[in-house]
Amino acid sequence: MSEKNTETSYRSIAKGTAIFGGTQIVSMLSNLAKGKLSAHIIGAYGMGISSHLMSTLMPIQGFFTFGLNTSAVQTLSSITDEVERSHYVKSFRRLMLVLALMAMISTMASSWWLSQLTFHTPVHWDWFVLLAVAIFFLILASAETTILQSYRKLRELAFCNLVSPLAGLFVTVPCYWFWTYEGIAPSIAAVGLVAWCVARYFTQGIPIPSVQLSWKNTWQQSRGMLTLGASIMTSSVLGSLSTYLINTYIGNHGSESDIGLYQAAYNITLQSTGMVFAAMGTDFFPHLSSLVHQRRQAQNLVCQEGEIVMLLIVPIALLLITTAPLIIRILLTSEFDSTIFLLRSMSVCLIARAVCFPLDYICIAKGDNTYFLLMEGIWANVKTVVLIVIGYTKGGLDGIGIALLVGAAIEIAVSIFFNWWRYKITYSTSFYQQGAILTTALLCCYAFSFIQSPLLAYSLMVLTTIFAVCYAYCEMDKRIGIRNLIQQKFHAPN
Repeated sequence: MSEKNTETSYRSIAKGTAIFGGTQIVSMLSNLAKGKLSAHIIGAYGMGISSHLMSTLMPIQGFFTFGLNTSAVQTLSSITDEVERSHYVKSFRRLMLVLALMAMISTMASSWWLSQLTFHTPVHWDWFVLLAVAIFFLILASAETTILQSYRKLRELAFCNLVSPLAGLFVTVPCYWFWTYEGIAPSIAAVGLVAWCVARYFTQGIPIPSVQLSWKNTWQQSRGMLTLGASIMTSSVLGSLSTYLINTYIGNHGSESDIGLYQAAYNITLQSTGMVFAAMGTDFFPHLSSLVHQRRQAQNLVCQEGEIVMLLIVPIALLLITTAPLIIRILLTSEFDSTIFLLRSMSVCLIARAVCFPLDYICIAKGDNTYFLLMEGIWANVKTVVLIVIGYTKGGLDGIGIALLVGAAIEIAVSIFFNWWRYKITYSTSFYQQGAILTTALLCCYAFSFIQSPLLAYSLMVLTTIFAVCYAYCEMDKRIGIRNLIQQKFHAPN
């Protein structure tokens, strides 16, 4: 690949990350504003009702989506012939319509029971009828956004991703204002309808040829998507089960407080980096799916994505390690000070997530559902549960931190080896050179945190963090020409 093409590829990755990163920030601010206004209008009781309804909606939507919003991206992105792709688009839309109808009818039929189960009274059955309508439109909306992602319509997809949080702010709050608690369920249904209308509007702008397709052919074309979708959904269920088992074990062999402390540290690391991974994965997955059968090009893309994600994640991890006590005091309270070691250990483990992030998409992009289920569904969750149980038994919360570090090292080795062995795709020399420098900085910063003298410890951690940030900036500038982009943006030509 020429130097010019390489820079263009890096810029494409950075552009997608910037677009969806900005979307994530606006979404977060919208949700914060909605939460603040909702707290004033409907109070804790109303927010509790909203939480109950959303905790019912999400698993139903997730179950009836059946992992198709991921598996369809793989299928649609890998097809180059537009007529053939249009057949699959039509099959996918039909399938999602059937699933949406099944979800709505099932939820409506069980509305009395859901009301009894959730609120211990059947009188709120009408809320669940409206929830069924919301689920119907949200599944259809996810189908349309999946099509946008498959066609790599980044700006349109980013706008669609903003609809739900913005609608949540500008539709939900007025509903709460006029109808208080009774406006919660209608607002959820309204947000679902708005999300589908906007997504459908944008997909109509994609030139998809009109085709005739029988229901028999629809089923035949959908089997591959359904098989991979089933593996993805099973993996998700196993992930939820592993979380439940971990919390149950900690609660039975320790205390409820330890569960809260563990979850608090986990949530901080997840929220700090989740935006980066979500933004990068949105464009990377369909791009990889379109190239996955061209091994050399797929490997170049994986290496480029890996380099960018490392340059973004490691500075964040260093900042978390250095400022862990301050972050805990700002976001939580002094009661959570005992999680400082755990939070720092989890921050070091982010290097494993950064390394494995591009590699983990390869099996899905290839439609290798058996390997995905074995590695992501069974191996990853069993490993995590076993290590955390052993770690907590031996050393409490600090033991979990050590166990996670061991797990991170194992995960890096396993992911790199199996992707090389099964797909003959591995990282480049430049990636390992860059990774060695960033990993050394991360481990040094982590080691400095154990120095007894606070002044010396924080001085060394701050210097290490500054070095890594400067290094990451210089490496990013080499790849995408940050300074040239800034000059082109702010300096008009003579």
